[in-house]
Amino acid sequence: MYKILITGGAGFIGTALARKLRSQHHQVCLIDLDHRFGAEHEGYETHFVDIRSDKSFEKISDKKFDYIFHLAAQTSGAISQEKPEVDVDTNVKGTLNLCNFARMCGAEKIIFSSSMATYGNSDGKISEDFPLNPLSNYGASKVAGEYYIKMFKQYGIEHTIFRLFNVYGPGQDMFNLQQGMASIFLAQSISSSTIKVTGSMERFRDFVFIDDVVDALLFGLESSTSFQTFNVGSEKATSVAQLIDEIIAINDKPNDLFEVLNIGAHEGDQFGTVSNCEKLKKLGWKNTTHLKEGLLQMYLYAKRVMA
Repeated sequence: MYKILITGGAGFIGTALARKLRSQHHQVCLIDLDHRFGAEHEGYETHFVDIRSDKSFEKISDKKFDYIFHLAAQTSGAISQEKPEVDVDTNVKGTLNLCNFARMCGAEKIIFSSSMATYGNSDGKISEDFPLNPLSNYGASKVAGEYYIKMFKQYGIEHTIFRLFNVYGPGQDMFNLQQGMASIFLAQSISSSTIKVTGSMERFRDFVFIDDVVDALLFGLESSTSFQTFNVGSEKATSVAQLIDEIIAINDKPNDLFEVLNIGAHEGDQFGTVSNCEKLKKLGWKNTTHLKEGLLQMYLYAKRVMA
């Protein structure tokens, strides 16, 4: 049993990861912004810590942790272009603050959730040695976060980096229409008959289900993954048009009721990337949830929370 800290512990991935870790009898502590904690976080040790402020970590300065899962981030590509300073404060400065705290609390390892946005575009499947070429402020901020975490190797802190592709599933914020392609389109399909699209319908993404992502992150607890980087995706390209077709097909409304409206693109939006996850699969990880099944689970969840 380990003492584990999760930054961004009240978020979509953080909440799912915490639930899994607690089922394995680890001691789990969550830090996040105060307003983000809800009923699903009862029973955990929780603290309001803003990673953008090094002084905020003083609230948990007496705590010791074996492992830190660093998930806290500003993740919206649109917001990163509109307000790049938010990405710098949260994803760059916040990661440095977290690294300094890891050193202070005696953590053995930081397990970092990076992003496919570090790669930029590619026609084929991307392996971990693909050159980093971020096209957005968000992507650049995640590259910076990776380098800060790697730098702390000199202080005896191990790391494992997971570059997550497009994570979706139950628990995602259905009211934030600025991040999460699947969640945005699903929410629109429930609340109206118009699905608004920014950018080309031919753009494509690699969608990976939340449960499969959590299973991948758990490999970070194994020493064999230390000082390594792993992709986490489905290894399948799904175009925007295909995604919308799948969402309309599972909707209770008549399919011919829907209108798809293109409202223009935003800067920094990747055209498409697809993962090569052979490195992680060699450790025994599997992507088990197909998109149609995952979207149906997500749709049923979304109808409940949006009712």
